[in-house]
Amino acid sequence: MSLNSIGYIMKETGRNLIYNTWMTLASVSTVAISMFVLSFFLVLTVNMNHVTRILQSQVEMRVFINPHVSRSKEMTLLQKSRQWSDVSKIQFFTKQEAANTLKKEFPNQKDLLTLISKSNPLFDGFNVYTKNPSQIPALAGRFKKQPIVHNVIYEGQVVSRLSRLSAILKWAGWGIEGLLGLATLFIIVNTIRLAVFARRREVSVMKLVGATDWFIRWPFVLEGLTLGIVGAIVADLVVSQGYHWLLVAAGSALPFWPMAPFHQVMQKTENFTLGGGLLVGGLASMVALRRFLRV
Repeated sequence: MSLNSIGYIMKETGRNLIYNTWMTLASVSTVAISMFVLSFFLVLTVNMNHVTRILQSQVEMRVFINPHVSRSKEMTLLQKSRQWSDVSKIQFFTKQEAANTLKKEFPNQKDLLTLISKSNPLFDGFNVYTKNPSQIPALAGRFKKQPIVHNVIYEGQVVSRLSRLSAILKWAGWGIEGLLGLATLFIIVNTIRLAVFARRREVSVMKLVGATDWFIRWPFVLEGLTLGIVGAIVADLVVSQGYHWLLVAAGSALPFWPMAPFHQVMQKTENFTLGGGLLVGGLASMVALRRFLRV
């Protein structure tokens, strides 16, 4: 493509955007609103996944050691289990430390406190954390095979529910975003189709004098890409300001609630909206122009 052709295409793109000011604003607004709605669900999905990962990381397994086992054997198993790939963290505790924990957690249970004080029936053991809660059942079985292990306790039901919740949120988020993406594409196609329809005679004349389809198509494609990217940027600015405000408000009202970091949310949102804006803008222009090239 020659420099003259490129100059003409860029000039026509700018002219189309400026000449059809109201249509341009309508298209940009449509893209911005659509991308904002998509971003809302994306931000919600990112935050729910963030909370789920934190809750999953707090699920622990307790391994209790048989009584009268020497400390050296306990430390040998501790060092050995730290090398296992599915163990992210493991902490040793004595039966006296376990008793102190119970006293702090149940200060009003006098019978329990009396029993612990007279003869401590608890065990030494490990608090074990995994990289993924779904690994806990297999890891529990591995600990149970160790000769010095008395028992292994973990909240299997909690682990299962958290894993299912994470999967549901992931697929529900993608499903909602997919449906909204199709709706956005439909709206933009019809918006740009109106703009192309207004210039249908110009397109027909250019075809009759020998202009190629791509020579005619490029100004409209660039117009659609411009509309898509500008609309996405507008949506990103609104989401950025809104999420920053939400972080500040949540930090004051709900300091214990783990919100996803600003940079993590905005990186995913910007990648999604900018890519989506370019995709739907370019694709909508191609679809909208297709039937007007049949002369």
